Amino acid sequence: MAQNYTFTGSLTMTANSATGYSASMSGATTINITGVDQIASGRIDCATGSDATIMAAPGHGRILYVKNMDDTSSLEIYEGASSDNDLIGVLKPGEFLFTIIRGTGATTARGTSNTVTAEYFAVEIDSAA
Repeated sequence: MAQNYTFTGSLTMTANSATGYSASMSGATTINITGVDQIASGRIDCATGSDATIMAAPGHGRILYVKNMDDTSSLEIYEGASSDNDLIGVLKPGEFLFTIIRGTGATTARGTSNTVTAEYFAVEIDSAA
């Protein structure tokens, strides 16, 4: 059954140099979401040569966080089946992706050279978000 939610997300980034220079930026957003059927979170093993589904096809789009938990291999994230046209991002070991995607393809992932564990959080959004 569809539910109503309020999504609040924030991100703070800081860069420090060896010479003492520091720069910082932060931001936050709140989105009211109605009629949500999907919230997905957890960890999933993403093999090479086959797609691992992070979120089934949403009605309008989704808010997506994915982190590559592997120490050596990259992780590719796609909207829909894995093909170059649908590539959202390539995450090196330890990197993460956080974005809003306004599209209706399933979110899939695969390791580039070995099986990679991905940590993920995805929330379906409605047409008003």
